[in-house]
Amino acid sequence: MKFTSLTAMISAAAMVGVAVASEDLIITPKGLPCGKSNAVGCSSGIKGFNGGKDFGYFCGPRHTIISYTACSCSHCCKLTAGGSDFSCGS
Repeated sequence: MKFTSLTAMISAAAMVGVAVASEDLIITPKGLPCGKSNAVGCSSGIKGFNGGKDFGYFCGPRHTIISYTACSCSHCCKLTAGGSDFSCGS
């Protein structure tokens, strides 16, 4: 009986550790898939990132985001320079 209680306590403690660790998880667009390789884009709405606001990104040759800039506004990211750059306007 004591063994079962100890096992339950250890399992509960391990689950709490996982829950606490996940609160510190930082979500970013880097490494996420993107549509057009070697291109620039604007997006938003990644749960847990930048409050759902816009961000601009550069899509690498393997169709993944290689760099990004978070915008401080919603629906404000615009492609510029003929689609070769982006701007977070307000």
